[in-house]
Amino acid sequence: MNSYVLMLQADPDDQDLTAASIAEINPGLEIKYLSRPDELDNYIRDNGQPSIILLNDHGTITERGQVLRRLKANTAYGHIPVVVLGEKSSPDYVKECYKAGASTFITKPSSLKATHKKIETFFSYWSEVAEV
Repeated sequence: MNSYVLMLQADPDDQDLTAASIAEINPGLEIKYLSRPDELDNYIRDNGQPSIILLNDHGTITERGQVLRRLKANTAYGHIPVVVLGEKSSPDYVKECYKAGASTFITKPSSLKATHKKIETFFSYWSEVAEV
């Protein structure tokens, strides 16, 4: 990945956990955090396009769907992969995220070790396998 990763994550503890895992896995990867979905458009306009947008599972599916649809409808950056990080993983819930425009849905693990492994696998895929 040659630009930055943008993560919508309001919880500072989750930001710290993600940052620590990424620093260990890929120290050169730049990740930026936003707390609110209404900051996305201005941030991307002012800072350039990220390689990937990570959308933490917060708010209702309706709110998340609105954010996904708004991102995907934007002709300037609708092509950017948007990955939803969710605590729920029912088939209907995941399907709704995909219908709204998610590129991938990842269920958050419950342990720190599993979280680190999932982050490592995710960034290995996006930096070594996928073309973004």
